[in-house]
Amino acid sequence: MSGETPFLDLVERLYGGLTQTPPWEDFLRAVADATDATFATLIIGRGRTIDAHVTPGVDPDRAQAYWQLSQADPFVGLPEGQVISFRDFVRHVPARFRDFMDISRTGQILGVDLQREPDIYVRLRLTRDDSRPDFGEEDQLLIGHLVPHLRIALDLHARLTTTQAESQLFSSAMADLSVATLILDRDGRILRRNATADRMMARTDNFAERSGKLTFATQGASAALARLLADPPVAGEEQSIEFPGMQEPPIQAKARTVPSSAYGDGAWVALFLIDTARSAEPSGEMLRNRFQLTRAEIALALELSRGATLADAAGTLDIAYNTARSHLRAIFAKTGTHRQVELVTLLHASAPAVDI
Repeated sequence: MSGETPFLDLVERLYGGLTQTPPWEDFLRAVADATDATFATLIIGRGRTIDAHVTPGVDPDRAQAYWQLSQADPFVGLPEGQVISFRDFVRHVPARFRDFMDISRTGQILGVDLQREPDIYVRLRLTRDDSRPDFGEEDQLLIGHLVPHLRIALDLHARLTTTQAESQLFSSAMADLSVATLILDRDGRILRRNATADRMMARTDNFAERSGKLTFATQGASAALARLLADPPVAGEEQSIEFPGMQEPPIQAKARTVPSSAYGDGAWVALFLIDTARSAEPSGEMLRNRFQLTRAEIALALELSRGATLADAAGTLDIAYNTARSHLRAIFAKTGTHRQVELVTLLHASAPAVDI
C-alpha cells in the first residue's frame, strides 16, 4: 500500500456507507478502483442464505444471475479475517461456476470472510477479468488493513438497522394505541412527532405548533409545560402530567428525558399524550381479561376513564369514598400504575382505536 491518503479515503467511505441505501456502494466502487478490480462485492447472510448482495456497477439484467451464482460460489469458508486469492484456495471449480468465469472473463477473485455473532457471515469479493495481471501482495495488504474497520462498520450497521426496525415497530404500536409522541428540546421546539400528534393538533385547539414550538391554549397547560422543560424527569424515570384544556377534558400525558446523543445536544424530553377522542371506552370484559379486575373494580375504573374524580365516581356508584379508595389501590396493584393519571392513560391506551 503506497501512501496513507488512498487508505484513509477508503476508511472514510466505509464509515460513510453506514447510512446509505443500499449501504457501502461508494466504498465498494473506491475499493475496486484502488485494486484495479472489475467489481467489488459485499455479501451478507446466514449459512448459505444471502440476505444482502451489493455490487455497484454490475449489469442490472445480470444482477439476479450474479446473486444466484454467489449462492453456488465454492470460494467460501475462508480462514476468518485472512485475505485469500481464489486460485490459492480452490482446487476444484464446479462446472457451472467455471462456465460463469469463462463467460464473464472473471479470471481472478480476491476475498476475505468475516464471521459476526451469532451466525452472520460477511464476504468481501474483488474480481478482475482474465486480461489483467493477478492480484498482488499490495492489494492483499490494502484489504488486510481494512479488515479491522470492516468489523467495526459491520457491527455499527447491525446496531443501526436493529434500532431503526425497533423504532418503526414502536412507532406503529404507538399509532395503534392512539398515543401522540413529541420530542422537544429544552426551549419547547418540536424536533419530531408522529402521525397521531399531527391528527390531534388538527382536531383540537388545546395545543398546536407555533414557530416550531409546542404551545398550549390555557395558562395552566403552558405553566405545566414550562415546569417540565425547566425540571425534566431524572433519566430512566417517567413523569405523569395533566395539561388543562379549555372546553375539553384535560390532556393526560407522560414525559421521559431523551438522551442528548439521540437527537443532538438540543434534545430534552419526549411527551406521550393519549388521544382520548380517538379511543373507545375500555370494556368491562377487556379489564377483566387483561387485568383480572373484579366487578366493583371494573365499575370504578370505567368511571375514572370517563374523567370522573374519585369522589364523583364513588357518588355515582353509591359507595363510600373509603371503599372507592380501597378499590383504587387494588386497581393500581393489578395494572402496575401508581397514580390516577397513569391509570386513565393506560385504560385509554388499552382500548381499541375508533375512527372519527
